[in-house]
Amino acid sequence: MSIELEIRLAAFAWIRDQTAWNAGIFAGTELAQGFDYQGRRVTLKGPSGIWIPQGFAMPISITTALNGPYRLDDIGEDGLLTYAYRGTDPSHRDNRGLREAYRTRTPLIYFKETRNHHFQAIWPVIVLEDFPASLCIHAAMDPAYAALRPNEDTSTIPYSPLDLRRYAWTQTRQRLHQSAFRDMVITAYDQRCAICRLNHPELLDGAHIIPDADNLGTPIIQNGLSLCKIHHAAYDQDILGISPDYRVHIRGDILQERDGPMLLHGLQELDGSCLSLPNRPADRPDKERLDARYSKFLSAS
Repeated sequence: MSIELEIRLAAFAWIRDQTAWNAGIFAGTELAQGFDYQGRRVTLKGPSGIWIPQGFAMPISITTALNGPYRLDDIGEDGLLTYAYRGTDPSHRDNRGLREAYRTRTPLIYFKETRNHHFQAIWPVIVLEDFPASLCIHAAMDPAYAALRPNEDTSTIPYSPLDLRRYAWTQTRQRLHQSAFRDMVITAYDQRCAICRLNHPELLDGAHIIPDADNLGTPIIQNGLSLCKIHHAAYDQDILGISPDYRVHIRGDILQERDGPMLLHGLQELDGSCLSLPNRPADRPDKERLDARYSKFLSAS
């Protein structure tokens, strides 16, 4: 295995480890700082969208900015990423590097800006098709690379463009929406639980009021609540409900239980309390959605 591929797989491992805490949303400064690999600082994102770190022959990442010049860049309904070349010269160094990644099936990281200087990591992605005449490529997530660690053998990784297209359709857009939704919601709530005010983002979820499988379950801030993992689980299990007047309600049988301080302070004492709401009125929970969800809670009580 080449040293460049070793470092690339180490970058995937670093992204995976960080994702356990940040749900895959990284500050731009964090990516520019990168990570340390055997005493070498490896940057994951730079000033250009196609980023080739010093000493690399191919990009380690590609990035889409919210207000970038390349309107072509996006993940389509089929889950495939269309990504534009840099400029109009197919022979530009960055474009040659992207083309070499296509030829060698070298995996990349895709960073999509979700809000100002914060980026969602989609990884690892493989370039499936190269279109020099159209100055763009098509890429898709390849789960086969996701669990690899440095020094592991990559020669036996199966390659099926059809399977990657199927995976892109079923998984990539879902992952993109889930992480972006969480980031939007907990940011609106100032990175606190709306119920208990816990201020540890790594312990917070973006909870849907109406599930995303429902027609009203769109991934927008008004359909979300920033909840710690305990209160998210209680909300999903109808142990805890939230009425349209933004009050917290605990199910009757739970109020009667006697089971130690966690139950007492973490749930029972919250009955009748008010939600901590976003500062912007436009970001506050939609009352119609809350009403529909609260009706389900009442029927379970």
